[in-house]
Amino acid sequence: MRARVLSLIAAALTGSAAAADLATPAETLRARLADAALEVSFDPAEAARLVREASGAWQTVRDPWRAAAPAEAEAVSAALLSAEQAAARGDEPGLARARAQAWTALLGGAQRGLEGAVLGGRVNEARDWLAAREYRVASSLTRLNADATTALEDLAAGRVTPQAALETVRSDTLDGYQARLQDALRELQFSQSRGFRTLAAEQAALAQGYFTLLAPAYAQQRGAAARRAVQAQLAALPGSLPQVNAALGGFRAAPLSEREVGARAAQVTRFLSLVPVEYARGVQRSGERTLVTQEVELHEARTFLNGARAALADLAPLIPDAAQSRGLSAGFAALNEHLTPEALEQAVPSTDALSAEVNALLAQVRAAFPPAWQQARPDADLDVIRTQLDAVVAAAASGDWAAAETARLDAYALLESGTEARIAVFNPDLKAALEGQIWNGTHPRGLATLIREHGSPAEFSETRAALTVTLREVGRILGTDVAPTAVATNAGIIVFREGLEAVLILAALMGSLRRGELVRLRRPMWLGAAAAFGATAVTWFVMQGALSLLGRYGEKLEAVVSVIAIGVLLLIMNWFFHQVYWTDRMAAFQKHKHELTRGGAAQAMRAQWIGLAVLGFTSIYREGFETVLFLQSLVLQAGPGAVLGGTAAGLAAVLGVGLLVFMWQAKLPMKKLLVWTGVLIAAVLGVMVGNTVHTLQLVGWLPVHPLPLDLPAGLGLWLGLHATWEGVILQGLALVAVVGSFFAAEALKERELAQRRQQNAAVNAGN
Repeated sequence: MRARVLSLIAAALTGSAAAADLATPAETLRARLADAALEVSFDPAEAARLVREASGAWQTVRDPWRAAAPAEAEAVSAALLSAEQAAARGDEPGLARARAQAWTALLGGAQRGLEGAVLGGRVNEARDWLAAREYRVASSLTRLNADATTALEDLAAGRVTPQAALETVRSDTLDGYQARLQDALRELQFSQSRGFRTLAAEQAALAQGYFTLLAPAYAQQRGAAARRAVQAQLAALPGSLPQVNAALGGFRAAPLSEREVGARAAQVTRFLSLVPVEYARGVQRSGERTLVTQEVELHEARTFLNGARAALADLAPLIPDAAQSRGLSAGFAALNEHLTPEALEQAVPSTDALSAEVNALLAQVRAAFPPAWQQARPDADLDVIRTQLDAVVAAAASGDWAAAETARLDAYALLESGTEARIAVFNPDLKAALEGQIWNGTHPRGLATLIREHGSPAEFSETRAALTVTLREVGRILGTDVAPTAVATNAGIIVFREGLEAVLILAALMGSLRRGELVRLRRPMWLGAAAAFGATAVTWFVMQGALSLLGRYGEKLEAVVSVIAIGVLLLIMNWFFHQVYWTDRMAAFQKHKHELTRGGAAQAMRAQWIGLAVLGFTSIYREGFETVLFLQSLVLQAGPGAVLGGTAAGLAAVLGVGLLVFMWQAKLPMKKLLVWTGVLIAAVLGVMVGNTVHTLQLVGWLPVHPLPLDLPAGLGLWLGLHATWEGVILQGLALVAVVGSFFAAEALKERELAQRRQQNAAVNAGN
């Protein structure tokens, strides 16, 4: 791997020479340093000679390297000189330290060259520099990040600016280097505890070198003085390891996005919970002892634990309580110690003991992770499964069939533990296709067959492409794919409808307060309305906080909130069409207003002012509270981004109507607007009912009876129309209830009018 990296570095530096001409000296540099490390304890003179050969290889690329990154080039030269001196005196730790310094200086120069090429728009040069990067340590649960490569392709196609591409590239590469820094610090602690002087020296030097790559970002976030302090502590390693860990707490060179944080938090809990499952399959109770029966299952347990530890390492700096973060890291490390092959040779924990240890760690995770991190992510398993399937293909391409099989089994373990059972309810044929593609299918051939028979890369690519399509369909059926535009539209309609009603209420209440001294009575009503807007915003945050605390219940929480929102919406629609909701509310508001505006004694002025402010507040806050309740259901479906976008559009429309009514005294067809928005709300009700029924079916609270035909995916995303009898029937019943309510109200009004006419006729006849 490093041979290829260094050869690509050399190719990037000259430009005029062929890559093959530079591959040999680059490989010589790497190989001779590695050979010297093997010889230094036995033959220092030979080790020194090998280092000189490495220095000779470096001379062939030093000048172009200086042009791209002069400071890093000098650091490489200095490190090689130190390596030669250490080798000559048989100093194994000194040589290990110098090797690490040379390597990280090479990486630093590559990063400098990469950033300069990207900012200058030199895409071909940037591609060569990018090949010199280091990635996170890969496993069957992780895949290499391709964001930087994608950014360069977008830059070449003119889809992004150089500055935008540079930001993406930095985020990608620095994320990898920070992971390497964390790995080096963990290995340093391990080496120090075991007394491995040479390994400790190398890891300390690697930590210093990796931090040099991250130092600009650290200085930007913490200041130059803090950066210098950390560099001084790193220079004093390993004795200063606790201080270094404390200084790096909460620091991330490339901040994780909200989605990335959620994904890693889900991986911590998901992977950790699978450790005892795999462990139980690999051991067996025999009398008073527990024996290992299947090493492959224990390997899978360790694989899941390593995945959880890697995800936790990314999140640890972001955990609000530093003590809890340290406790979690220590707990995961202790569990890892118990599962090492060496530890299992001494003592094999019982399944109950291991489960208890894992459950205790999960309790610590729930206590340490903020509520927002613990919100259930229905797409988390599919993200992990896709990652593992990519690892299958990558391992097969390199001929590592054991790793490919492990990754395949890990992917299937996640499918089997939840996703597969849920998809079987809605589409048994899709479940069968998914199993065939992962196991022993024929068209295309399943991954298990391909691994067993050492299939070709083309066959693996074909099966992986088929799995991409299948998993996309799984995501659609399970409701993990949403249409943000549809959600934003529904949110906008709800906000506009409720806001329009609030505007009409205020206009009606203030209509008679236009002349003389009555104009002054508008002010307290305006203040009350403004306070209602503020209270509505507070209500939004309170509801969001409450739902965040319950976020771990995921789809069950969404189902409950959606049912409540639908119930309130049905009630409001019923009131609206019966005109009870509108006429009775307006009559009550007008009566209250007239009571407050009658009279004018000085002693009643303050009570009158407060009463009108309360009237303005209550008339608006009721609409705001209803709106916030409706929107929570949409937030649980698609997240706050789309909902807030639709809310902003709806508020803008309401403000426009308000300006026309209050500032320019425009005579708008308010009754028609209310009717048409009522029709739109009825459509939103239908969508909410369809999506809620689908969620209730996902959590097992409603049965599933598929329709005899398939429906286009867009109907589910946009209209909440899913191919089950329960969804279609309940959507229809909801709309029938609303329309029936309208006609029932009309019939009731006609009967009341007829009764009044009869009463009037009887009175007239008596007279």
